[in-house]
Amino acid sequence: MKNLFFVLVIAMVFGGCVPNTTKMNNTAATNNTAANNNPDIIVQKVDKDDVRNIIKEEKMLAPDVSETELSFTAVGEGIAPLNTVSSAQALALAKRAAITDAYRQLASKLYGVKVNGKDTVKDAMLRSSTITAQVNGLIKNASVIDESFNQGLYRVNVELKIDADKWKELFAY
Repeated sequence: MKNLFFVLVIAMVFGGCVPNTTKMNNTAATNNTAANNNPDIIVQKVDKDDVRNIIKEEKMLAPDVSETELSFTAVGEGIAPLNTVSSAQALALAKRAAITDAYRQLASKLYGVKVNGKDTVKDAMLRSSTITAQVNGLIKNASVIDESFNQGLYRVNVELKIDADKWKELFAY
C-alpha cells in the first residue's frame, strides 16, 4: 500500500494521470484495514515537502550532495627513534611523526601525488629502476580528532573541513 501511495503522489506532483477509479486519503494510506474495507479512496493534493520526506524515508534517492562543508580525514602513524634520551622524548617524536604522516596523507588526497619513474636499460637488460613519489601542498586548519599510543606506535586521526564552494574553486580540475 505504501508503494501505491508513493506512485500516486509522484504522479500527482509531476503531472501524471491518476485514474478516476483509484483514489486515496491519508487514513487509507496509513491504515491497511481502512483501505481493504473502503475501495473508494479520495485523492488529495500533496505538498512537495511531503514528497521529499517520503523519498528520504524510502531511501529512493542518494543523500543530498549539496552540503556546505566537506570533510577529509587521514590516519597518521609514527614511531620514535631508538636513540631518544627519555620516554617523554620518544613519545613527543612519535607524535610529531604521526601528525606529519597524517598531513602528508591529507595533502595527497587534496593535491594528488607526483610520481616519477626512471629505468636504465643496457644490452637489452634492466640495469636500474627508480620510482619517486612527491607530495606538495598546503594544509591549514586541520584538527586532531583522535590520538593513541600503543606498543611504541603513535596513531593520529586528523580531519580537515573545507567549504564545498571553496573546494570547487580550488580543486576543480
